[in-house]
Amino acid sequence: MTLSLRARLTTFYTVALVVALCVFSANMWWVEGRLGLRRVDRELEGLSSTVANLLRDKVGEQSSVESAARDVSRTVAVPDRAIAILDGAGRLMAASSGSLEWSAVQVPARDRSVRTVHTRAGAWRVRSEPGIYADTPVSLIVASSLRDVERQQHEVVETMWIALPIVLLLAGGGGLWIATLALRPITEMAQQATLITTSGTETLGDNTRRDELGTFATAFNGLLTRQRDALRTQRQFMADASHELRTPVSVVRTATDVALGRPTREEGEYRETLSIIGTQARRLSRLVESMLVLARADAGGYPVRHVDLYLDEIVTECCRAVAMLCEQRRVTIRAGPWPETPFRGDEDLLRQLVLNVLQNAVQHTLPGGTVSVDLTTTAGVVTIAISDSGSGIPAADRARIFERFVRLDAARTGNGAGLGLPIARWIAETHGGSLVLAASGPEGSTFRIDLVQQQSAQQRERTGDEVPTVRP
Repeated sequence: MTLSLRARLTTFYTVALVVALCVFSANMWWVEGRLGLRRVDRELEGLSSTVANLLRDKVGEQSSVESAARDVSRTVAVPDRAIAILDGAGRLMAASSGSLEWSAVQVPARDRSVRTVHTRAGAWRVRSEPGIYADTPVSLIVASSLRDVERQQHEVVETMWIALPIVLLLAGGGGLWIATLALRPITEMAQQATLITTSGTETLGDNTRRDELGTFATAFNGLLTRQRDALRTQRQFMADASHELRTPVSVVRTATDVALGRPTREEGEYRETLSIIGTQARRLSRLVESMLVLARADAGGYPVRHVDLYLDEIVTECCRAVAMLCEQRRVTIRAGPWPETPFRGDEDLLRQLVLNVLQNAVQHTLPGGTVSVDLTTTAGVVTIAISDSGSGIPAADRARIFERFVRLDAARTGNGAGLGLPIARWIAETHGGSLVLAASGPEGSTFRIDLVQQQSAQQRERTGDEVPTVRP
């Protein structure tokens, strides 16, 4: 069974607190033992000094060290303390054993030491202190019972066993309350999220929290906004596309119905009908192709093939391609010549970029007007400026010209669907550049294309490596 997040947080908090309490109690037990041993060692050190001073005084009063040792052992009698005085050979001269059985204690050698000895009477702390009295080597042994230290440690353990269940209950209740309090905003957000629709304006609210939940709410609202914008754009795109496709389809269907309305017609009538159908079919083909480019661009699946080329030749070819359109509209185009401009990019897309902007400029130029094309390179940035002598773009519409299916002057755009500039901007951005309306007024408009030259092409040009060319 999968536990809820509230239960998991409560369990984690309780276990963590109990483990911390156990570690703390074990540390207290160890510290209590160490402090108790230090206290006993200090008491044994004082007792050893006292025995040494008494023995020194008794040796001066009596003739033998052994008799002085017996007097000292009878004089010093402390509860839970034991005293032993050994000669140089390790023989016991006198002892005040208390409850300690010296036979169970391994008498230490003639060196200063402090150790713990375990006997049937319990644990004892034993201190050995060598010395020389009346030219006789003597070892003073003092010992103290560790019952008090063990009792204090046992009390710590009992306290832990009593406190652990209480802490466990308090930790469980407190953890559940804290988890409920911490998860309440998430629960409220989840309830609000169930009411959110993709077509509405609902959000998780204007969250002013400064913690992680506030960051989550802000990120979720941003994601929701982007999703709605994407869906809105998609719906608008589908609506505009349906509107644009409806007109040529309607013209083709009407022309076909009229041509087939009578059993026989003249050859000229059939040719006229086929001419109308062909014109609308070409329009449909261009529209579908443009829509396909934008759809694949939005999905990130359009293949961009970068090759080394000369950008000045592409611009020149595009100017030649629109020469017939300029002749039909009685528009003069001024272009080049320009110096060789090596560049690395997708040749087909770059050609479509320049053609779209050029055709837009020619279509918006009045008869007798002029379209100027300029190509410059500055600090690794290639700039293509295309200017027309049209009537300019109103200030209110300058932000809309790069939107899809926007045609400001349908009378002069011919069969265009309003997709040329959006596609051109996407191509420029795909190459790390930009397409902007640099200027617009009664004297005309200027579109500026900025493309960043890739370092590889510049390095080949400087080092003299062969640059693949597209020259005929």
